[in-house]
Amino acid sequence: MICARCDELIRQGEDSRPVVHDRPTGPITTVYVHEKRCAPAPQQTYPARRFGA
Repeated sequence: MICARCDELIRQGEDSRPVVHDRPTGPITTVYVHEKRCAPAPQQTYPARRFGA
């Protein structure tokens, strides 16, 4: 499984917990996160620079 918080592999034997997202307009989704708090994966918050434009 992949941790939804840090995008790293949750290895067999590592503690993890399910997080259920119940939405009124879509299917119920279950994701897994490390039980021990992990650093979130970096996210791009600004447009990528366009080369050659």
